[in-house]
Amino acid sequence: MPLNKALMITSEMRQAEAKAALVAHVAQKRWEKEVGGIEINGLTVATDDRSKMMISGARLAAEADPGFTTRWKSGGVFVTIDAPAVIAISNAVLAHVSACFALEAQVQADIEAGTITTVEQIDAAFA
Repeated sequence: MPLNKALMITSEMRQAEAKAALVAHVAQKRWEKEVGGIEINGLTVATDDRSKMMISGARLAAEADPGFTTRWKSGGVFVTIDAPAVIAISNAVLAHVSACFALEAQVQADIEAGTITTVEQIDAAFA
């Protein structure tokens, strides 16, 4: 029976599949880090998508009214934050998210370059 080369899995195909799995793992690790929250001056700030949307809304209010204050829940405790604090929190969240995507881009480039070849290396990069 003749060999059907169209059904063969080549080493290049295996390498491409392995690389795709690593890239998917990088995206997952970036997302986990992105939504994992941050701490700003002792205040725990959630960075899940809903929280980021609420922070953006609070920032708009803070920019419109320098006297703006709001009650915010942080680490299970309610705190009052003023307009400058809201803006600082928003800036910190933006910096956090930007850093997460920059790290994802760098790790993905390292995968493409062949300098990162394992899930453990990816996990270490995001630790």
